[in-house]
Amino acid sequence: MSNIGICEYVIGVIHDKDIWYYVGKSDAHGVTLNPNEQYSSFLVDAKRYDDEDILREELESLPKTLTYKILELQRCPKCKKEFTEHPALSRVDNETEICPECGVREAVRAYINI
Repeated sequence: MSNIGICEYVIGVIHDKDIWYYVGKSDAHGVTLNPNEQYSSFLVDAKRYDDEDILREELESLPKTLTYKILELQRCPKCKKEFTEHPALSRVDNETEICPECGVREAVRAYINI
């Protein structure tokens, strides 16, 4: 396994103790979205950035009434799932960062095999 690491960045918005994801100011057809449609609770809808400078420019243009967080989007080398949470360290080689779900699975398997 290899450590795949950060793929892209997304903008998270703290909303009632949940994280919503910024999807942009317009849709795929260039139609301007109203402010309520600019955020989604699904990571798959998030606008992705591979350049932090462009992300920070867009972040500066967003309303200052919300709390934003830059989230690092990673891909798990085991299950290929994208995640933004803190990664787990694989028990296989003690080097590879994996998603938290795979980390729990590895821990449970290790516990069962004791």
